[in-house]
Amino acid sequence: MNPLSLAYASVRSRRLNTLLCVLASAAGIALLCAVLLLSRSLEGGLARNIEGVDVVVGAKGSPVQLILSSIYHADIPTGNIEQADAEKVEKMPQVKSVIPVALGDNYLGWHIVGTTNDYISLYGGEFSDGRTFDKPFEAVAGALTGLKTNAEFAGVHGLEADGDDIHHFHNYLITGVLKPTGTVLDRLIITSVGSVQQLHMHPDADDPDGTDEMKIGHQVTALLVKVKSPLAIASLPRLINQQSVMQAASPAFEMTRLAQRMGFGRDVLTALGAAFIGLSALMLLSSLSASLAARRYDLGVMRVLGASPLMLGATVVAEGIILSGAGTVLGLLGGHGFAYAVASQVKSLQGLVLPQSYLSLNVADIDILLIGLFVGFAAGLLPAVSAGRTDIAALLAKGRA
Repeated sequence: MNPLSLAYASVRSRRLNTLLCVLASAAGIALLCAVLLLSRSLEGGLARNIEGVDVVVGAKGSPVQLILSSIYHADIPTGNIEQADAEKVEKMPQVKSVIPVALGDNYLGWHIVGTTNDYISLYGGEFSDGRTFDKPFEAVAGALTGLKTNAEFAGVHGLEADGDDIHHFHNYLITGVLKPTGTVLDRLIITSVGSVQQLHMHPDADDPDGTDEMKIGHQVTALLVKVKSPLAIASLPRLINQQSVMQAASPAFEMTRLAQRMGFGRDVLTALGAAFIGLSALMLLSSLSASLAARRYDLGVMRVLGASPLMLGATVVAEGIILSGAGTVLGLLGGHGFAYAVASQVKSLQGLVLPQSYLSLNVADIDILLIGLFVGFAAGLLPAVSAGRTDIAALLAKGRA
């Protein structure tokens, strides 16, 4: 006879009550686990997409919009800059390297990005099939686009999938498909800057936007700049903003500000998860107390048979740990599954996280498991003390009733 076997037998005898306690624990743990997984991976995804980019240069406007449109491709660009101005930035002494980005078209909602092969290297892109682009109108497809090697398509002007201004002048040819990277590269179609510029120099005769499109023939949308020294990260944007028609912004600075604004919603969900865990602790306490009241006579008999007060108290604590442990394990599985479903279905998360990463355990799960077990231990302490102080003579004199 040991506390664990006695606790397990007690839990089995109250199956409905046990199920409710386990589900209450699992709900709180699942919510907390999912919030932590999504928030941490989202923060990691945002940071991963700006690695290697110190400064972004583009048209005047909102710096946050410039970062969102040029790096994350989650907003409308602030405009375009002239090729001549872009070349001036490349020649500045603070600049180590520049990757141009030319936007303006899409295919089925996937943005077509005119750039260089350095853009693919920036995000660690590797080919699952085919090769990179070498000639005009050759393109590389991201893992989420569903495009296959040797597929041909015509780009649509604008960034909306339902646009009707189709560039029939020249089709793109997919020469390669990339492996998933967990970055924006997964949802883009990459081609050369020259391809995007050349395509817009031949608008349809009756196109009302034809004049604006022709301007793109000697423009780019933004420049992703790597500087030579940390000091230039602060000095270069000031210099460009004050002395040119362009604007420059630090993606790390702007995304930190944006993350601070978005932090409130995450904090609310985390607090809600903690509240669920507290509620499950109270439910465990209620369940164990009710179980103790119903089994006091049995506990008295156990004392007569030789069970010590410590044995009875340990049995009650073990019940709490078993219930909370089962709920925590179930909650962790549910939290990972829920996070995977959200990451797979929410389009705004595509290119920021890899959904399959949620199917593996991580270090945070150990912390959550320890929290769950501690909740069960704490919930069982008060009933355990009460069980250890059982008055044997009074209980046996009173009888089972």
